[in-house]
Amino acid sequence: MQFCGTWNTPGQFAIFLDQLLKLGNKVDLPKESDKGIIVAFDDGEDTIYKYAFPILKRFNIRALVFLVVNYIGKHNLWDISMTGKRFRHLTWSQIFEMKKWGIEFGSHTMSHRNLTLMSKQEVEYEIFESKNVLDQKLGGCRSISYPFNRINQSIVETVSKAGYEFGFGGDGRSLLMLKKEGMYITDTARTLRTKVLEKPAFLYRYDRLKQKVINFFTIATMLSRQRKGIC
Repeated sequence: MQFCGTWNTPGQFAIFLDQLLKLGNKVDLPKESDKGIIVAFDDGEDTIYKYAFPILKRFNIRALVFLVVNYIGKHNLWDISMTGKRFRHLTWSQIFEMKKWGIEFGSHTMSHRNLTLMSKQEVEYEIFESKNVLDQKLGGCRSISYPFNRINQSIVETVSKAGYEFGFGGDGRSLLMLKKEGMYITDTARTLRTKVLEKPAFLYRYDRLKQKVINFFTIATMLSRQRKGIC
């Protein structure tokens, strides 16, 4: 199970990590244990380096960061901004430093586009090329996180052909369709516990519905990009 944050405060993040450990969970990287929890970050913005990385080191927890490869070291122009403020993505020097400590990096494709709206050739470029770049720069790339959690069987087959071992953003039916649990500014230690234990069942079902609703509104990013002729 992957826990990823849309955005949280540093104080929240520290509380979440503390709660994970108090629940007796092993927090690790993919394939290190059968029932471990993976802490992961989509997009790879440099706020991870500034705020999350020091907290991860304090708790001695490694994490998985998914990079939008075309935007490494650049501002997040792929996303809409309600305030006009743009965040910068991690630089290669920050990535190398984090990797040396034990952070693992995966692909969030080349440009963070909705793969289900793209041609077969475009999908192959996004999936294969992002892995090629990360393989060459980092010595390996095992995982991919699907933008907007939007996938289909053809995309999963392409990911398999590209040589990925793990895919995040599915329904949990295979290693290439692993389930994500989003952590939001509205979450607390109690809701984290519900997500980890998947009970009480009615609260967990409610939370999964809430995540789907929140994720639905990422359609604004895709519509904005479509108007610009990007999608």
